[in-house]
Amino acid sequence: MGNGVTGGVATVTPLLSTETLTVGEFHCPPGDASWRETNLIGDRAHVVFPRRSVVIRQLGREPVLATPNHAVLYNAQQRYVRELHSERGDESVFVELPPASLERLAAEGASALDGGGGLRVTHVPTDRHTYLLQHLLVRHLRSRPADLLRAEELASRLVAWALATSLGDRRPARARTGKSHRELAEAAKSELASDLSRRETLHQLAARLHTSAFHLARVFRAETGFTLAGYRQALRLRAALERLPATDRDLTTLALELGFSSHSHFTARFTREFGVPPSAVKNARRARALLDAA
Repeated sequence: MGNGVTGGVATVTPLLSTETLTVGEFHCPPGDASWRETNLIGDRAHVVFPRRSVVIRQLGREPVLATPNHAVLYNAQQRYVRELHSERGDESVFVELPPASLERLAAEGASALDGGGGLRVTHVPTDRHTYLLQHLLVRHLRSRPADLLRAEELASRLVAWALATSLGDRRPARARTGKSHRELAEAAKSELASDLSRRETLHQLAARLHTSAFHLARVFRAETGFTLAGYRQALRLRAALERLPATDRDLTTLALELGFSSHSHFTARFTREFGVPPSAVKNARRARALLDAA
């Protein structure tokens, strides 16, 4: 993924490579030289699923805070710079797509693609089903499965879901509200992603951003497709999803660290979001069963 390996610190871990697509994991610690450079995404388009928040500015486009609530889209040969937002650097899952795959997706009506197979936008929101699928897929690919046909089918579905995200409600709103509204939404995203355990009112958040609660709520929904509360809750639950397989902490501790009031509150919200309780994704065997049912 780009020239993030500069300095030998960042790592790219290939997980699946076929004629249709390539899936991998990317990790770039804060000390890597690429934070101070202009990066090149490479000769293929990328659909990137962030695991940590990071500011991405594709040259010629406005900067965006990429979080686990979005997929970031890069056309081939796109140059970009990244800025730290998380003290742990940049970590993501990426899918590379050759021109032939983009053309097929465009012909099938993928909303994020133009008629020529180019990506029209820099990022799209991802729903709970898409995020859960990429999480389960990566865990599956890490086990080096023998059945690559099934893995490729799931990866193809993941990309199709991400690129099919409706943009109709977002593009006109961006044209109307202008730069100041986009900047306000990005600032609110940054506040929400900076401390997942923080509890505050809409009034308090709006005051920090020097705006009114009514204006902030309206602009944020128009710019991101999320409510403020929904955005924060999705960030918390997606962080929990990533931590569950590796943590030996009890669920109460994890819940409180992520801003939930109790074990039961966390479990209820997680189950409502992903359709299964936390125990179903913490256990490797049950996680494989979930993927088989996808």
